[in-house]
Amino acid sequence: MNLEQLQRCYAENELLSIRDLCHSDLNCGAFIVYLTILVDEKRLNEQIVRKINLDLSGNSYRGHAQKTILETLYSLGDVQVLKDMNEVVRHVADANFVVFMDGHTEGYAMSLPGYETRPIGEPQLELNVRGPREAFSDDLQINLGMVFRRMKSSNLKAKMVHIGQESQTKVMILYLANVVDSRVLDEMMRRIDAIEINTLVDITQIEELIQDSTFSPFPQILDTERPDRVITAVNRGKIVIMMDGSPNALIAPSTFFEMLHPSEDLYERFYFANFIRAIRLITLFVSLMGPSLYIALTTFHLEMIPTPLMMTFLTAKAGIPFPTFIEAIIMELSFEILREASLRLPRVVGQSVSIVGALIIGEAAVQSGIVSRPMVIVVAMTGIASFTIPSFSTGISLRILRFPLMVLAANLGVFGVSVGLFLIVYHLCSLRSCGVLFLDPLGSDGWKKALKEIILFPVKFRKATSRQEARLVDSSKRSINYLPTKDWD
Repeated sequence: MNLEQLQRCYAENELLSIRDLCHSDLNCGAFIVYLTILVDEKRLNEQIVRKINLDLSGNSYRGHAQKTILETLYSLGDVQVLKDMNEVVRHVADANFVVFMDGHTEGYAMSLPGYETRPIGEPQLELNVRGPREAFSDDLQINLGMVFRRMKSSNLKAKMVHIGQESQTKVMILYLANVVDSRVLDEMMRRIDAIEINTLVDITQIEELIQDSTFSPFPQILDTERPDRVITAVNRGKIVIMMDGSPNALIAPSTFFEMLHPSEDLYERFYFANFIRAIRLITLFVSLMGPSLYIALTTFHLEMIPTPLMMTFLTAKAGIPFPTFIEAIIMELSFEILREASLRLPRVVGQSVSIVGALIIGEAAVQSGIVSRPMVIVVAMTGIASFTIPSFSTGISLRILRFPLMVLAANLGVFGVSVGLFLIVYHLCSLRSCGVLFLDPLGSDGWKKALKEIILFPVKFRKATSRQEARLVDSSKRSINYLPTKDWD
């Protein structure tokens, strides 16, 4: 009956292999089922089937043979007992082989993957000069091994869930039990359990389904491809979500300041890291408001510009047929097109296209009188400043918000830029990440705690701070504002 049910489940699937476990001389009443493309058939035949047949030699009695098969399976590795056909289908699709025996109402599964996985390489987006060079791969077991190899504490817990009605994708939730806030953990597990999706392809789908504000341009959950950043996150009481088939991990709850601090800051001397963090804050404002401030000043507020600089701007602007706003739109769109083209082309060709394209288009636009030289400089500096943002998703958010600010600047001047900046700050103050304020600790613990988040202190002071934070979490005294449950429902 089990054999007939399996054949109905995998009808018209030529990858399914169903074969007798014993050779023709033995009658043990057992068969084995697996997908040929997922299981290592060479190891299966040489290490599993051959060992079972050797142990069965001379035992023709069926009941004793089945007992011998079970003993052999348990001696070869971890055996999972399956009592439902849906579990059998999920394990077969997860590179397991399943053994069925006549008279037994259970199936016995063992993992024997034979597919190729991407080897461990260096990070592609989160590059660093000092520190570890390992990045996550597409295999969940390899990624978990990199995390547990670095964190050997028994307090590091791992919970597995399966998401996707058809894909049944394995998703792992990691946290440090003695540091994590139980309220945040319960909220996170509730949101993950509430996910209803047919097929889970990438971990970004989980990010969108569990975040607090779907329509916000800012990412509320941090993604990373670095195991060392995952270790740092769980040590601070964060929850990490990892998925089989994705080289990225999600860190929640995340704050705005964490989006601006890469893991490399921890590997540099604290004064140099603080200098880079200050530069990064400056470039954040330049990336967001550079073109809009230039439009506002040159269009409405020439009196705010020093006279020599104003004369330079007016001389460069002479003969340009378009208003400053149209110049900025043309150059910004050209820069975004070049950036996108360089990402889609092969790496060697993409770098040449981005550099040569920027030089040729910029110089040709100035020589033909379409845009002015100061506008080319402003757009170039804005584009370079956007590259300093460590989080790729946050950088995209700033690039998107740059265009509404330019529209406000073209219509209302500096007042419009101020209104736009106020709306952005207001929106940031209203955001939450898994119930935690997105501007935490600035919004909940005051400026002193915020300085500790922004400024990097020496290691010995950081250790004391980490222990203090852990005690506060354990005693449930940490001041965090949570969204009411009804808002999520």
